[in-house]
Amino acid sequence: MTWFSSDAGLLKGFLWFVTFSYNINLIIGVIIMLLSGQLFGQLAGKEILIKKRNYKWVGFKNGMATLLTTAFLASWTGFFQEGIHNIGTTDEPFADYIIKPLFAVFFFGLIPVLLVGFWFGRQIKKQENV
Repeated sequence: MTWFSSDAGLLKGFLWFVTFSYNINLIIGVIIMLLSGQLFGQLAGKEILIKKRNYKWVGFKNGMATLLTTAFLASWTGFFQEGIHNIGTTDEPFADYIIKPLFAVFFFGLIPVLLVGFWFGRQIKKQENV
């Protein structure tokens, strides 16, 4: 996503958040991601270590749950800041602030979550023998 987000180069594309005032949105997103990661990580640990489920599938599933939960809940910040004022107009604030970000995060996050989910699931599985 960073590669496509800026014509000014990779570094400016990666540091896009410096040029905008999205600090509260980013802070809320980070907090939600940490909390949902903790919750879904615990669930993954129980599934892998106690229920003996496939660590790859569980890691991917809980990684996607973390990603989509974070995207959905963090999107409401922007909706309440800007989108709520456009309800009833020709704009579609729910689609613009909730659905589109959720789709973009899913689309661009699918492969990274697949890889990281497999790796995290494997790390949990290694704890079985310790």
